[in-house]
Amino acid sequence: MLYRLVFFLSFIFLFSCDHQEKKTIILSKASTNYINWLVDDNINIINAYESNNLDSILLIADGIVLTGGEDINPLMYGDSSNLQLCEKMDFRRDTIEKKLFDFSLKNNIPFIGICRGMQMMNVAHGGTLYGDIPSEIGDGVIHRNNGEVMHEIVVSCSNILYANMVFPYSLRDTIFTVNSWHHQGLKRIANGINVIATSSDGLPEAVAMDTSIHSFMIGVQFHPERLGGGNVINRHMRSNFLHAISN
Repeated sequence: MLYRLVFFLSFIFLFSCDHQEKKTIILSKASTNYINWLVDDNINIINAYESNNLDSILLIADGIVLTGGEDINPLMYGDSSNLQLCEKMDFRRDTIEKKLFDFSLKNNIPFIGICRGMQMMNVAHGGTLYGDIPSEIGDGVIHRNNGEVMHEIVVSCSNILYANMVFPYSLRDTIFTVNSWHHQGLKRIANGINVIATSSDGLPEAVAMDTSIHSFMIGVQFHPERLGGGNVINRHMRSNFLHAISN
């Protein structure tokens, strides 16, 4: 009798594990690098940019990632002078990502903004951008050079909770090397957004929304999905994001 009971309970446990509900992550605009970074047997990934019904996919969103890409239309943050500094823009994408951000903020959906995604996080919440870093703050740090470059950043946040959302942070390890490929960056920081790390020219490289506003909303100016699976930041951010989704 005991043997049958153990067998029955084991069967129920295995069946429930094999059929656990998958979580859904929405990427604002998908690419292979982002998909490979987040892929998991228990995750469904949806490309919002190719969706014909954004409202429908938002209803099943467990996590949202705004990915890297084109410049944000500076009219979104009221700076028409930046129009002449901008490169390629995508107005449809601006609209999609603003909606994704607003939905995440309102419904406390775990959120990551990457490169352009961090910039949209700041803009959508009321902040502004530098239209072109070399023109406006100089070339003390090279943030791109005909492609991706590497440079150091320093964790500048005294709040360990926020710092650990992005970095495997300790008081001994405050300097990290990251990749970089952008010519715009955060200028006036929106209320409620905390700068976690900066490059030596003072440009924000990682941010987190106040947890009183949102439990897990972070942004990084670099590309964790391209740092490689052996990189500690790549693994740490992915693990924290998936943990936030599962809870």
